[in-house]
Amino acid sequence: MFFNKYFFSLLIIFLLPIQFGLGLYIYLSHDLPSTADVRKVELQIPLKIFTSDGKLIGEYGEIHRTKLSFEQIPENIVNAFLAAEDSDFFSHSGVDFLSLIRATYQFVKEGEIVSGGGTITMQVARNYVLTKEQTFERKLKEIFMAFKLDLSFTKEEIFELYVNQIFLGNRAYGIAAASEIYYGEDLSDLSVAQSAMIASLPKAPSRINPIANPERALIRRNWVLSRMESLGFIQEKVFEEAFNEPISASFYGIGSEVEADYLSEQIRRYMIENYGLSSYKEGYKVYSTISSSKQSAAVNSLRRGIEEYESRHGFRKPNNFKELIPKEFNQRSDLFYKIGYDPSNFRDSFGLKKDLLNPLDDLLNFLSDQPRFNSFEPVLILSVDSSKISVLKKNSEIETIYLNNLSSKIRPRIDENKKGKNMTSFSSFFETGDLIWSKEISEKTFELAMHPEVQSALVSIDPNSGKILALVGGYNFNSSKFNRAFQAKPQLGSNFKPFLYAAAFENGYSPATIINDAPIVFEDQNLEEFWRPKNASGKFYGPTRLREALLQSRNVVSVRLLNDLGISKAKNYLTRFGFERDSLPEDLSMALGSYGISPYKNAEFFSIFANGGKKIEPFYIERIIDKNGKELILENEDVSKASIAKWYGKQIPKEETFAIDPRVSFLVNDILREATQRGTGKAIKKLERDDFAGKTGTTNDSESTWFTGFNNKILTTVWFGYDQPRSLGTDEYGSTTALPIWLNFMEEIIDSIEYSIPAVPSNLIAKKINLSTGKEANSLDDNARFEYFFD
Repeated sequence: MFFNKYFFSLLIIFLLPIQFGLGLYIYLSHDLPSTADVRKVELQIPLKIFTSDGKLIGEYGEIHRTKLSFEQIPENIVNAFLAAEDSDFFSHSGVDFLSLIRATYQFVKEGEIVSGGGTITMQVARNYVLTKEQTFERKLKEIFMAFKLDLSFTKEEIFELYVNQIFLGNRAYGIAAASEIYYGEDLSDLSVAQSAMIASLPKAPSRINPIANPERALIRRNWVLSRMESLGFIQEKVFEEAFNEPISASFYGIGSEVEADYLSEQIRRYMIENYGLSSYKEGYKVYSTISSSKQSAAVNSLRRGIEEYESRHGFRKPNNFKELIPKEFNQRSDLFYKIGYDPSNFRDSFGLKKDLLNPLDDLLNFLSDQPRFNSFEPVLILSVDSSKISVLKKNSEIETIYLNNLSSKIRPRIDENKKGKNMTSFSSFFETGDLIWSKEISEKTFELAMHPEVQSALVSIDPNSGKILALVGGYNFNSSKFNRAFQAKPQLGSNFKPFLYAAAFENGYSPATIINDAPIVFEDQNLEEFWRPKNASGKFYGPTRLREALLQSRNVVSVRLLNDLGISKAKNYLTRFGFERDSLPEDLSMALGSYGISPYKNAEFFSIFANGGKKIEPFYIERIIDKNGKELILENEDVSKASIAKWYGKQIPKEETFAIDPRVSFLVNDILREATQRGTGKAIKKLERDDFAGKTGTTNDSESTWFTGFNNKILTTVWFGYDQPRSLGTDEYGSTTALPIWLNFMEEIIDSIEYSIPAVPSNLIAKKINLSTGKEANSLDDNARFEYFFD
């Protein structure tokens, strides 16, 4: 009797853990995938976006290149991963119990998961559980899934699953992709050292890889090599040779060949909206409409214009982050920084854990988030005196910069209109904690700068087809992803006036119509109680023909013109271009461009003047090819017609829709061509071409400036200003900010642009008029010229 009780008690004690484990498994098993699902290693082909001439501008999605069988994996790679991740992989049952006991002890002690105790099998399992958070439930799921994998697959198959899908940095998933990305080689051609480098990557693939951080990657690689030797995978001589082999990795992945990040992002969004998230892995190739040469010229011109503006306005007062500097590092001597701080002291053998003890870690994390520009790197000032500053760099080093070693003088910016004298002492302007940018010109010679705050956008379009030829949405996509070409709606200023004058010409006015440029006061409850419009020059010019008023951008004449024409009638006409009637101002400020639209829309609306009055729909995708080489039909009307023609061998005639009278379009075009010879756009005479028309634009206080220039083959609009509107300076206009960008852009591409003068449309006649009266002149009148009139 006693024996039976003893036996059953032992049996219960023995069965309880099994029952508990079985109960846990039943509870969690419904969340575990089937082994059939696990076998499906998805080989993804990223979304690629190109210029019209086949240059890559963007690539999105993971890179999975080749699915390898175990037999195809070189022995050095297998051994390197075993040494780095799980040396007992081929002998355990999917779970390393000693590591799990250690991890459990840490969990009980710390109250959270500190280390994983994971095997290669558990890492494969981890990719198939539902969540990534560090919880005990997730760890249990990993364990059960690891057992399930170990029972369902051979060790070789599990190893295949692991190395074919593991993330290894720089968007490389799988060892075959990593070999191509880092070495441009097949796996079989890698050296022992290169194999160890790839096996070292799973620990921290984004932070510690041979491209992002060669020093740390070298430490980690050499640790893997030492493990390979201690496990008997390589001989001592091979180890020594591999240990001393320098890092040979580089980026062999296909990078962007042309900088067009703003448009590439716009196309990425289009693909996700229309083809779903599978766009990232289905191998679509999207060919945009932009020209690589025009796009590069646009980027360079816009950046040059912004940098020239920043330079002529002086060195901006830096933002200060003194609170991030530990007290013991604030305003110390060079000797302290040299002896008391060595970045290598904060790395362990993996280059990882001790970094958390670095007293400047918060600063380094902050600097890592700051953009670089034009070879300038962000640095933070730790100490400053009259002759030198000590700065912390992104790479953890502290550099001393001497005032006498600057390549150029610094003139502090007082405000948007004033600069101070050349700085003679660092401490008179800079403080500890200031964030600035530096560039080493030569040994110990530096240039200092501030990252530009002012912004710009450029849109270049074929005004006949609507095809976007170049597009830039800001100074630097990495520092600001806000796409000003599409998303910003700055006020148009005088860039709006051609639309107003077109409305006037449609309603009985002519370029010869006289309006008095004289002081006037309006009482308008939508504006100030009394509004006194004035010209940019502050002068009044008396009776003025509309041609002269538009090409010289006279404000008073424009306001009087809108007042005479009528706001309601003008708004009705403006809808023909695409303006939204209800969004247009209800007051006379509309004449001076108080309405805002995006540069993309401005290019669309202005195209009507460039193409003879026809409405166009801009588009930026030429065609989309799927992974099988099949061309897809697009939603865009113009593009889809081209696609249908290719698919069915049938040409569909293009419908021409006139938005405005071709005669009105010609009149505005003709006046704006004259404006580029003697009006506000005369700076473009430098091109030595007379077929371009153009119009500047400047709002009150020079908060927003524009230039739009065109002929029949190309139209380009440029906006320049701050994202949060503020004055650019009293001496800044569209002619000093936006127009130089437009001009630099055109100078780079001018040889590719066909000369094109618009033909005079029918029912438009030329008469000789007196320039003072606008009336028809006699043959003896010396103060006369020919002017166009409706017939």
